[in-house]
Amino acid sequence: MKAAQSIFLLCAAIGSVVSRCTGSDYRFVGRVNPETNELTWPSTGVAFTFTGTTASININSVSGASSVALFIDDNEPIIIPNVEDTSISTPTLSQGTHTVELRKRSEAYFGTFRVVNVTTDGTLVPSTAPERKIEIIGDSISVGYGLDGEYPCSNSAILENNPETYGAVAADAVGADYSVVAWSGKGLVRNYASTPPDTSPTMPVIYTRYGANDADGSFTFPPSWIPDAVVINLGTNDFSYLGVRDPVDPADLTAALVELMEKVNSHYPAAKFFLVSSPLLNDDYPSGDAQKTTQLRVYQDAAEQLTDMTVRVVDWPAQGSDVGCDYHPNAATQAKGAALLEEALRDEMGW
Repeated sequence: MKAAQSIFLLCAAIGSVVSRCTGSDYRFVGRVNPETNELTWPSTGVAFTFTGTTASININSVSGASSVALFIDDNEPIIIPNVEDTSISTPTLSQGTHTVELRKRSEAYFGTFRVVNVTTDGTLVPSTAPERKIEIIGDSISVGYGLDGEYPCSNSAILENNPETYGAVAADAVGADYSVVAWSGKGLVRNYASTPPDTSPTMPVIYTRYGANDADGSFTFPPSWIPDAVVINLGTNDFSYLGVRDPVDPADLTAALVELMEKVNSHYPAAKFFLVSSPLLNDDYPSGDAQKTTQLRVYQDAAEQLTDMTVRVVDWPAQGSDVGCDYHPNAATQAKGAALLEEALRDEMGW
């Protein structure tokens, strides 16, 4: 039996007597409900440092399909297309001290799993989370829907790639920890146009959940993780309507955005807000709608109403014809959005 396996059984037998079993030397990243330790939102995972040659993130309650990225030291991530086993382990590394971070690439719609603990053949070393913190609130663009696909393609857990989205890339660039609260198809006042209509909760409601599948209003806004910057990219799905419903009223979008930002600000009064426009919207389609300009006007109107908050609008230009699944932004387009957000963060936050 391997050492890590022995440690795992010891943890199961005696609870948290062994310090490495308690979680004191590893931390969750992203929005993870401490009552369940379930990884639901894209970007959720664990981070830790250890001295040894191997480490394992032990898991259970695997549901559906989840794609994850395992970052070790400064190397390219190891991609696990679908989490199916009872652990996610590092390869055998050289003896020494190593940093590990697991990030969920795919969203809750496809699948979730729970973290039991972290074990190693060596010793877990206490590590410190980055001081800078960014929360990203959005839809499929912030999820990374179809990012790794090449149009035409059908989205799947393996084709979603949250660590390569604009928010995650910008956060990494400025040395910030980040949390992504996003769900494909969700809008500010209405979700993506479909037949029959999607009457499930919109993003302002879903935002109040701890885990993506938890009850509305369950998020407790713990003081242990307070973002310095809140990034919002919403509205794309509200604009969708052709053949299904009437165009959205911009005034309704502005009111919903203001309400969401005031709610967030009530918990994070020192945070600065960044409203990022959608690369999926443009002024030419549908003809006469000027959706890109309209969304920017909604953002600007919201910023003007919220005079007691710092709000910056980041204009992400409409994407070209090189796209991922269902016309969603690919890695190149996401990188352009990341560069714009990074510039805004450095300028506004002094980072």
